[in-house]
Amino acid sequence: MAFVDKCTITLKAGNGGDGIVSWRRETHVPEGGPAGGNGGNGGSIFFVGDHNETSLESIKFKKIIKADHGTKGNIKNQHGANAEHVYVKLPLGTVVYDAKTNEIIADVSVDKQTYLIASGGMGGFGNTHFKSAFNKAPNLYERGELGEEIVVNLELKTIADIGIVGLPNAGKSTLISSFTNAKPKTANYMFTTLNPILGTIYHEDQRIVFADIPGLIEGAHEGVGLGFDFLRHIERCFLLLHLISLDPNDNVDIIQAYETIVHELFAYKQSVADKPIIIVANKIDAIGAEENLALLKDHLKDQNVIVISALNYTNIKEMLDQVIEAYLAARHKFNIQAQNNSSDQLLVWKDYSIKEKVIDKTIVINQVDEHVFEISGPYLKYWTRRIPLNTQDNLIRFNQKLQSINFKEQLKEAGAVPGDSLIIYDIQLEYEE
Repeated sequence: MAFVDKCTITLKAGNGGDGIVSWRRETHVPEGGPAGGNGGNGGSIFFVGDHNETSLESIKFKKIIKADHGTKGNIKNQHGANAEHVYVKLPLGTVVYDAKTNEIIADVSVDKQTYLIASGGMGGFGNTHFKSAFNKAPNLYERGELGEEIVVNLELKTIADIGIVGLPNAGKSTLISSFTNAKPKTANYMFTTLNPILGTIYHEDQRIVFADIPGLIEGAHEGVGLGFDFLRHIERCFLLLHLISLDPNDNVDIIQAYETIVHELFAYKQSVADKPIIIVANKIDAIGAEENLALLKDHLKDQNVIVISALNYTNIKEMLDQVIEAYLAARHKFNIQAQNNSSDQLLVWKDYSIKEKVIDKTIVINQVDEHVFEISGPYLKYWTRRIPLNTQDNLIRFNQKLQSINFKEQLKEAGAVPGDSLIIYDIQLEYEE
């Protein structure tokens, strides 16, 4: 299966159902009053963090994800049914961007946490809702709200618990295939691996995912070589394994080989450089490896260096014991910090509640012809759709909405005179004083 770490998808939440006008018609109940039910709410779309997901492959080809609409209200004060919500599983470490603004709207980082991305529309009110002491027989109702539609870019930054980094030909692919189920392509030339390779082991019923991060070279943090397209995969790993080849044929200068990777990590992001790092020296069976190992240990002073041969499986078990111990400690520390600093994590993009929306009341007036004006704005767009102009009560309510934004005063300032045509989206009116 190809590894998928980026994709773009359109989300369409469900519309709210329409309310209705209905009257109570029962024997021996004169003037029964309004009985029109409200419409049901449209389905919302949530993303859900799932530790069992490892790529975006499952949704890459969907392109559009839709939720159902709420159903309309019914007679006898029966409300329409709310639509089911849609839950989309994503791997932990997926960052969700608004494709239009590039704003981060969710950071899927917690297992089983739900993230509301597209809200379903609220159902429209039926005429029972509008009954009051002043209007006991309202001929009022609303259409349901439109569900939100948004195009999002998904970028998977966490692909593994432990990232294996190193220069090309350090032996990362050989190493990961020596103790996991990964079967990467291996060869004696640079950039054999062009995509992150995932390998999995199980420790006490816990799955631990390793990633062979494609070879980094000097300038990778600026996009050189395979560039920062792969550096970002390191950001969410709990632990890094820095693999260095001791073979003189791979590295003319062993110290420079080590420092190149350290510099690229620091230059990319301080938070990456600050991660726990285990240093593993590979290819100890190569001619000249012992001399390079001595130089490396002298340079690193008191830092521990694990010596292995991935090809011959030398010291692999001992290496894994130390790596797993360090990983479990790093993960435990992360979980404690996450609990103490939960406010720093963007767990839910927005509060999920059905309530009256706060809508921008700014309007734009354009004179498109002599005595013809087009008027637009979020507030007008919202209410021209919500209020059907097919009952006298609804016409009065719509006029009240216009009065609340000083509609006539703004038209006068724009030069409108009585008799002019007003086009407000799908509605055409005649301007009157």
